[in-house]
Amino acid sequence: MCKSLRYCFSHCLYLAMTRLEEVNREVNMHSSVRYLGYLARINLLVAICLGLYVRWEKTANSLILPTNGIFLSMFLIVLPLESMAHGLFHELGNCLGGTSVGYAIVIPTNFCSPDGQPTLLPPEHVQELNLRSTGMLNAIQRFFAYHMIETYGCDYSTSGLSFDTLHSKLKAFLELRTVDGPRHDTYVLYYSGHTHGTGEWALAGGDILRLDTLLEWWREKNGSFCSRLIIILDSENSTPWVKEVRKINDQYIAVQGAEMTKTIDIEEADPPQLGDFTKDWVEYNCNSTNNICWTEKGRTVKAVYGVSKRWSDYTLHLPTGSDVAKHWMLYFPRITYPLVHLANWLCGLNLFWICKTCFRCLKRLKMSWFLPTVLDTGQGFKLVKS
Repeated sequence: MCKSLRYCFSHCLYLAMTRLEEVNREVNMHSSVRYLGYLARINLLVAICLGLYVRWEKTANSLILPTNGIFLSMFLIVLPLESMAHGLFHELGNCLGGTSVGYAIVIPTNFCSPDGQPTLLPPEHVQELNLRSTGMLNAIQRFFAYHMIETYGCDYSTSGLSFDTLHSKLKAFLELRTVDGPRHDTYVLYYSGHTHGTGEWALAGGDILRLDTLLEWWREKNGSFCSRLIIILDSENSTPWVKEVRKINDQYIAVQGAEMTKTIDIEEADPPQLGDFTKDWVEYNCNSTNNICWTEKGRTVKAVYGVSKRWSDYTLHLPTGSDVAKHWMLYFPRITYPLVHLANWLCGLNLFWICKTCFRCLKRLKMSWFLPTVLDTGQGFKLVKS
């Protein structure tokens, strides 16, 4: 029996190390959280295997294990080390932000005429606005790269986007998945362009995109999966969407917008324009030594954000019991399958559910009554308000 157990345990360790090497070669940084979750549970199973192996190995040589010095030494050495490794992987999984994907839309040369129709700007302003729009694209691409957000695309349209075109692009973006199958944890949507007074995006042909329409597409694609949608708006009328998103209670959605000062002294400061908020916000989130103060008096471009009611309840998607069981059955011997069910049962115990429920209610009240000036998304960047 001891030889068979030794072979089984060695085979398990060999397959685990081989699989980890394949992961290091093939899996990108975006899947780190999911595989850290696997490592945390596999590490717990390895600790159980070690304990059983040491116990059975020493049984062949000694009948009274508690009085055997070698057994006690091995037990006291292995158990703390495995517990430390398990805690390390668990904390790393909680600290990393998970997988994310981003999509940017910039419509520079359209503005809303008094009758609500998008109209081309005069030719003398086109070149200046194109340069500003190019700067916005470069800034948002820098933001995606700095925070390791997978880029779905950055659309730059000088003639505007029709509703059908935008519909197809957004639906394709919202249904993106990771390489290994599950949905991304966070979807980041950036829009810079002209909007109506109530916040709707102004599209070509007189069409508009409402927040309700975007939420309908999001619910259709997200389903029961707990992903987040973060919308970043660099537009003149983003406040209505910020206020409206606070009424949503069935999804994890946040809107980061800009407020442009309407009346300023032109002799003291230049009037705010589209792109100013993007420049400051990206610099704030990508440069740790920046000197940007959003609460500074006299700012021509201010920040405002809103989150849905359940935003504080969000947790990263970690491997479920079935995910771990499927992964274990692919790469480990059949004799070790009962250990999977044991580990899943131990990890699934929720002994402090009352405390967690009370803590969740307190966090919801805090986000509703005392919205923080700076909100860490857990993805590496922050939402801010002035």
